Amino acid sequence: MIDFRNPELCDEKWIKERISHLVIPTCEYSFGNIFSYTAVMDIKVADCCGCLVTKCTLADGFVEYCFPVGGGDVEGALSEIVEDGMNLGIIFGIFGMNEDNADMLGRLFPDVFDIRYERSMCDYFYLSDDLINLKGKKYQPKRNHISFFEKNFSSLYESINRSNIPECISMAEKWLELSRHEDKEPLINELRIIKKAFEHYEQLGFKGGLLRVDGQVVAFTMGEKLTDDVFCVHFEKAFTHIRGAYPMINREFVKNELSSFKYINREDDTGAENLRKAKLSYYPVFLADKYEATCR
Repeated sequence: MIDFRNPELCDEKWIKERISHLVIPTCEYSFGNIFSYTAVMDIKVADCCGCLVTKCTLADGFVEYCFPVGGGDVEGALSEIVEDGMNLGIIFGIFGMNEDNADMLGRLFPDVFDIRYERSMCDYFYLSDDLINLKGKKYQPKRNHISFFEKNFSSLYESINRSNIPECISMAEKWLELSRHEDKEPLINELRIIKKAFEHYEQLGFKGGLLRVDGQVVAFTMGEKLTDDVFCVHFEKAFTHIRGAYPMINREFVKNELSSFKYINREDDTGAENLRKAKLSYYPVFLADKYEATCR
């Protein structure tokens, strides 16, 4: 039986040790995401067979487990997950799998799961040098937007700290108010997650940056270190009516805070067409493939 419990700040050390074993660290395993998303989701964690295991119960009652990671007995932890899921008496899923993970699941539990490739959940990885320098013809549109921003706005970049966090929250609230999305429930939930992340910003070890125009915050972004080589950007907000604010905060954040990291993981696109287009426009060096499984 797996001893699931609510994630607490004191769990950060052992969870980060487990994810250090990932060859390609992806966003669903980051402690900052696990902890912050409890603002809107029922997420549990457990140290099972020396591996990190998470269990998430969605609003519709569907239960998802993250594929176990760590230096322990992965196959043993996977067997515990399947037993726990079977005991629920409902259909459940396993997510966050790479191709090798999916093969292992299929081999250990043949005819139990339907396994599929999930393009919408693939993490986008970029070279930090590319995001800083924006060299070459392919990045000309980004440089044009940044040039317009620099010529038309008097701006200032700042690192996020305890003193300016309230301004970032106010900007995020205004961003939501101005949003033209018909279904605002996902955006309302995102704001709750952002507020929880800001509430524990220092304890989570987050880094962030903001842009001011005429003294007012018009963009911010933040995330956390996953490994010595990889930083994961969790949130990025900019007012869309200010041309160039998005590419400007993207470049300035990486340039000022993240130049020591080789890769920047900007997470997945959730299948949203505009978000996918935006992420592809920065030309990722690779996508971390993801597979999901649902029990039959």
